[in-house]
Amino acid sequence: MGVSILFSDSLLEYTPTPDPDPLTVSDQDPARLDITVGTRGGGSAYCKSIAVRIRIGDGADALTANRAQLTSAGPSGWTARPGYADGVWQVFEFVPARPVLFNGQSVTVTVSQIAVNAVPGNAEIEIVEEASPTDGSYTPKTVRATVAKFPAQFVFRNFRPTKVMVGNGEKAVLKWDGSADAQYTMFWDRTSRDVSSVREWPTPEPLTAPTGFMLQAKVTSGGQTLTHTLTTVVMVERPDLDVAALQVWGSADFRGDVSGLMELPPARPFHELVLAGTKQYAFTAAASGLVLLRVAGTLNQGWHANSEVLGPTYAKAAIWNDGAASQFRTATALCPIWKGTRVTLSVSGSSGIADGRAEFWWIPFGKVASPVA
Repeated sequence: MGVSILFSDSLLEYTPTPDPDPLTVSDQDPARLDITVGTRGGGSAYCKSIAVRIRIGDGADALTANRAQLTSAGPSGWTARPGYADGVWQVFEFVPARPVLFNGQSVTVTVSQIAVNAVPGNAEIEIVEEASPTDGSYTPKTVRATVAKFPAQFVFRNFRPTKVMVGNGEKAVLKWDGSADAQYTMFWDRTSRDVSSVREWPTPEPLTAPTGFMLQAKVTSGGQTLTHTLTTVVMVERPDLDVAALQVWGSADFRGDVSGLMELPPARPFHELVLAGTKQYAFTAAASGLVLLRVAGTLNQGWHANSEVLGPTYAKAAIWNDGAASQFRTATALCPIWKGTRVTLSVSGSSGIADGRAEFWWIPFGKVASPVA
């Protein structure tokens, strides 16, 4: 995403996500900024209020010049107070009915109807929390961040593998859509490579284990560097294991001597949701592992769809069509979950999406074939 946290001394953790992502300047459709609030590093904290401060103006460091159009919304049980001006900032306060204990869960606050101004750059936002570790002595703490605004014609989307899962020892092929005037760098396995000259890239070496890939786009505009990243994962059937330490609490089966390959269940889709309106599926995780969500469908002009995993952490994959004709779109995201936690899978978006679906794939930390008991 195109969001950078510059400074934070907060007790809670904040993940701002613009929609659309990335933002482009002078978009005719208003944008939205979702901020997911959760605990930092597995700790806990009480929260009395959260204020989101949006910088107003026509320049590169401001998000919008139209403060009057901005609106806000909070989660159930919270009051989203009307925005007010504070110099160059428009401030939106979100207040729960009583101080809320964050202890693993997360909520989302939203500022919407953002008419992104016409100057590319890194727009400033601030998040001010009133939080306490003990439900007392609430102290304001500030998170400073920037949201990248890209040039109007910038495109960077649909980063995906041609095959979600490959055989052990098989190369993967990754594709994406991207503007010609950006620099693209692929990161994987502590390695990076410049891929600016291509939009379809085979891995240099065969894969032997599930591998995450991060593709970073950089654009320079007005002396500022704008960065946006997309991620995906390629799973491997019967992967190799290379671990420093291993504890087995149950039974373990080895095919061959102890130096051989431990057989793990292959990754497989454990649930699907059709892209037609809003749907949810909730369960308590039977094991720890990774959920890979993949959303895909053929969209008419102006249609969109989102797929989300919400648990101890959060991941979202979104597709949309801003072109003039029907287009196939796909997106992926990765979300870790832990045994015993409550997990919700959901989809939302335009109805009538041809061949639209969200697939949820399971990458176990162990030998549990599905996260659903």
